[in-house]
Amino acid sequence: MQIHSSFIRLAIIALLVFVPSRVVSQTRVEGGPLLGLYSPAGSFQPAPYYTTALPNAPSALAGAAMGGQGRIWFTPRFGLQLQVAWASSSVGGGSTPAGTAPSTPARVLTSSVQALFPLSHPSQRIQLWLSAGPGLVRHGGEAYARYGSPVQLATTLGFGSAIPMGSHLSLNLGATTFLYNVDVADSAGTSLEHGFQVDPLFHLGLSVR
Repeated sequence: MQIHSSFIRLAIIALLVFVPSRVVSQTRVEGGPLLGLYSPAGSFQPAPYYTTALPNAPSALAGAAMGGQGRIWFTPRFGLQLQVAWASSSVGGGSTPAGTAPSTPARVLTSSVQALFPLSHPSQRIQLWLSAGPGLVRHGGEAYARYGSPVQLATTLGFGSAIPMGSHLSLNLGATTFLYNVDVADSAGTSLEHGFQVDPLFHLGLSVR
């Protein structure tokens, strides 16, 4: 969590330092909560051994997500978005020679800073945009605590929209996909989860301007 907080703080500081004051005076800021569905679509490479504490496939980590979003539009044609979301699930478990093992709670925390590129004209009622930028994916919860709750650097690609619901309120629909290589290893350095991951996050939110 501390790594994700530092990541976002650095992004905000960079904006304050490097963006000219005349541009800041023209900016539009909007933000609010989001709900979504975290739905990993990748796969793990074969491991030397398997543990009932970890998921057998990335799809086992799928679940409802919640978090927040914020956007800064410096001009009608360019902006930045900060997004944080987390999803909880229960993974692993099953039959073992010693009996049935219970599932283990897991949590995936995602954060990103994305450049926004509008697809629609500023005069249109519904705004559409594409986004891209760096992100972080942290695998945590009880399932990953014994493996150090690893954090992976990701590339994010996304799509978003804003549907006005009043003079200062908008409904947001979109998707953000995290692309990264996961590497979860035991204390001896043996990789138990390894491979290229594609983690879509489908989200619905409200933003106040």
